[in-house]
Amino acid sequence: MTEQKPANLFVPVLLIALALVVWFGFQASQLYGERAQLAGLRSTQEATYQNAQKMRAQLDSLAAGTQKLASAGNKNAQAVVNALNQRGITINPDAEAKKKP
Repeated sequence: MTEQKPANLFVPVLLIALALVVWFGFQASQLYGERAQLAGLRSTQEATYQNAQKMRAQLDSLAAGTQKLASAGNKNAQAVVNALNQRGITINPDAEAKKKP
């Protein structure tokens, strides 16, 4: 009978370790590319977001002014405020004052 030699595990373990290093490198490069794409998308949306914030501030100011007119007795402003209230929209006339430092 022939004598069996102990199995050499160095080569299989080396191949597994190399495969893991390559896989993790590939995953890292993919994540880096996706992160760069997300950063680009965010920068392109920044101008749109700023414009939306300005428009929101203008709308809040207009609504607060309309509420103040309605409180002062203006019939048209009262009609607008009542129509908004029927739709579930409430106006806080003090919101503009709170935003300003």
